Amino acid sequence: MLRSFRSTTLFLLMLGLLAACQSRQPATTVPTTPTTASQLTGKQLATAYCGNCHLLPDPSLLPKSIWKNKVLPQMALRLGFSIDSISPFVTVADPDEINRILQSGVFAGSQLLHTDDWNKLVQYYVDRAPVNPLPAPAKPAVEVGLPLFTLRTSPQRIHASTTLLRYDQAAKRILVGTEKGKVYMLDNALRVIDSTLVGSAPTDIRPTADGSYYLLTSGDMEPNDLLKGKWQPISFRGHPGTLTTPSTMPVVDQLGRPVAAAVGDLTQDGQEDIVICQFGNYSGELTWFERRGSSYFPHMLDPVPGARRAIIHDVNQDGRPDIVALLSQGNEQIAVYYNDGGGKFTKDILLQFPSVYGSSYFDLVDMDKDGDLDILYTNGDNGDKSYSLKAYHGVRVFLNDGRFTFKQSLFYPLYGATQAIARDFDQDGDVDIAAISFFPNYDTKPVEAFVFLENQGAMHMKAKTFPHPEQGHWLVMEAADVDQDGDDDLLLGSFSRAITPTPQTLSKKWFTDGKGIVLLENQLRHTKQ
Repeated sequence: MLRSFRSTTLFLLMLGLLAACQSRQPATTVPTTPTTASQLTGKQLATAYCGNCHLLPDPSLLPKSIWKNKVLPQMALRLGFSIDSISPFVTVADPDEINRILQSGVFAGSQLLHTDDWNKLVQYYVDRAPVNPLPAPAKPAVEVGLPLFTLRTSPQRIHASTTLLRYDQAAKRILVGTEKGKVYMLDNALRVIDSTLVGSAPTDIRPTADGSYYLLTSGDMEPNDLLKGKWQPISFRGHPGTLTTPSTMPVVDQLGRPVAAAVGDLTQDGQEDIVICQFGNYSGELTWFERRGSSYFPHMLDPVPGARRAIIHDVNQDGRPDIVALLSQGNEQIAVYYNDGGGKFTKDILLQFPSVYGSSYFDLVDMDKDGDLDILYTNGDNGDKSYSLKAYHGVRVFLNDGRFTFKQSLFYPLYGATQAIARDFDQDGDVDIAAISFFPNYDTKPVEAFVFLENQGAMHMKAKTFPHPEQGHWLVMEAADVDQDGDDDLLLGSFSRAITPTPQTLSKKWFTDGKGIVLLENQLRHTKQ
């Protein structure tokens, strides 16, 4: 009888919470505070209140002190508990931003569970969590020495505030965006040949047919729910390959902290539409914008914060381009939005991860050379309330079974993994991986801020790095044939500001050295010539 009562109670609690999680209405629509505690266990309450909106995190994923003092108090806020000392509204002054947060429904208007139940939930995590972070799985030591590449730096001082790094294959130029809202154009020797001001930190860029560019700017890099981001045309005045940007080129503004864009003809009408990842903070969206002549029209794909990256690709080979996207910021997942035609999309979750994973990047790559696209994924974002060394951070490969379902085949532990790029860098017939970390463990030698995983066959990886990879605080990376010799080089972009515990000597070095960009020039073709 008791078991039946508990099951019924859990079901009713989950129904109420489901309505709260799915609602985009003001928080006043959520259920009222329960007047009595339930007979559910702490684990059952965690399943109902933590596992219903995202994949349930196991207590072992974080140390006791972080669960108790950092993560669970934030969860309490979302469940309607009043904690003035950590309320998000203490630091938010803009009335529109406050209203946007309220309208998102992320914070319940009243307690969704009794205080005694909340205490049981907290105790479940605190009792079962380790005192210290779990150690990462054992792996062979990273070799210092990277004979395939030679490190090149710019002859000019480039401040380490890089937020964007792209190679324009058509113009054979390197494009660099900085936190202060400047975009530089560099030649293949890393010399600055042009620049332009764009207002705020650039996060993505795409060339246009006339030699100008479309640029995505964040508005403000710090966590916020302001609508200051923009998708806008830009051009470089002094570069002969660019033209004055036509005034008829449309602009998309009032974007919520956008971090990435993907371009493609989703409606198949001959005009390029765009998918924009509006990362936001408490609110956000994955949105596609339909191009109609000189205007863009928005269509919401997913009303959630944390959209990190999107790729347009015809997944099911029905002739219509689909969208594959990485979502983070809580409900962490890789999902495909199948294009049903007529501007309609159907979502299918491909992979889902615990809420504390810190998903940071993904790509679609044929890793096993079997003709279909696999998933390359990194998780290592550590700049939130749960900062600690996390054993589950790293680089993963999920192989496609031919039906666009995936199974993990590779996990390379890497604290703070931020981005990975897969190419056959040594041109031996298999795919290698280059990875960077923005949150490495500075107590290890070498510091694993950059790791090159050389594929020895069947995805058995040998890890290498160049001497002193901690000489930059690597935030962005790009692979391209920069020196035009027939092999792929690597560009690394450094961002000097640290947001987690970092040795002061390194922070100062990043700021003063002027190595905002470095080139790892592939020596394969040089050796063969």
